[in-house]
Amino acid sequence: MTSTETPEERKLLDAAADFEHHEGPLTFSERDPGDFWSIECVNIHKSFGRNAILRGLDFCVPEGTITVVLGPSGTGKSVLIKHLIGLMFPDRGDVIVHGQSVPDMLQADLLEMRRRFGILFQDGALFGSMNVYDNVAFPLRQHTDKSEDEIDALVQARLADVGLTTAGTRMPGELSGGMRKRAGFARALVMEPEIVMFDEPDSGLDPVRTLLLCDLIQAMHSLYGGTYILITHDIATARQIGQYVGVLWRGRIVQSGDRDEMFDSSNPFVRQFLNRERGGPLGME
Repeated sequence: MTSTETPEERKLLDAAADFEHHEGPLTFSERDPGDFWSIECVNIHKSFGRNAILRGLDFCVPEGTITVVLGPSGTGKSVLIKHLIGLMFPDRGDVIVHGQSVPDMLQADLLEMRRRFGILFQDGALFGSMNVYDNVAFPLRQHTDKSEDEIDALVQARLADVGLTTAGTRMPGELSGGMRKRAGFARALVMEPEIVMFDEPDSGLDPVRTLLLCDLIQAMHSLYGGTYILITHDIATARQIGQYVGVLWRGRIVQSGDRDEMFDSSNPFVRQFLNRERGGPLGME
């Protein structure tokens, strides 16, 4: 893999390295023992050849929140997602989901754990040969023994949730980008997951449709609860719906905390990055 960092990004990387040792995420010994975390990432290291992607990443996702992980391209977001759902395992460190170590799980337990996740991929990841209804029904038909009547009730309910009641017979190629996202969201919700992950949900959407999708995410979280995790580069999305925010850079979480705390951070790198300020360690050179 080759580096795609711009000079501006390299400046931020250097700044992050300077600050993360004294203003980074809390260590586990510093966390409140009464806190409950859906997911805990403990000192995760992952390399491909000589290319280190995750470099001692520590991060916890609070139970029942909308958590946003922010970072630009090439910082390890996709690799982190695969670790969280057990599609990839760390070279060192641990990923703990609801108190269970993912790398230590047997295959059957791993499959069961993944069923507790719903995932909305960047483009919706719909099957092009299936209509919207069958795309949403697919997980139920594959992973449950529900009758077609039961499946129909769940699919129709989720399509109504995302405003696609009349779109069930349409093919993915007939949908707008926003509709594909909503169909993918309906599929992510149909198994009634405990944790829903969003991989760059705002990718390919204009600002207005991004706002509307964020409104929908908030509405579904309020309605069904659970833990939502958004992986994105979009600061506006984090500001709009993030309850808990982590900044990912150079394979580490530089800092994490409640949204208001993060946007008022004393860390010069985090403050400048999140608030898009001119003054700070990032410059034009």
